[in-house]
Amino acid sequence: MVLLPGYKWLEVVPGRRGGRPTVKDTRVTVDDILDMLAAGWKPEEVAEELEIPLEAVYEALRYASEAVRRVTIVAKTSG
Repeated sequence: MVLLPGYKWLEVVPGRRGGRPTVKDTRVTVDDILDMLAAGWKPEEVAEELEIPLEAVYEALRYASEAVRRVTIVAKTSG
């Protein structure tokens, strides 16, 4: 298990869900959370449905936002 620095609820476990970030001690991925939010679920509904802390939903959003920034920075410096 690899805890992600700066995140209380997210971890990467080799072999679990293809090594994608998951909510600690679950098989719920950041992608799962984002898909539900994109489909119109409220953060509170996602947390309740997936039986995860609301804070984990917000951490998944922060993780995704930071990932987009990293890709944008690489794209700007590469081109």
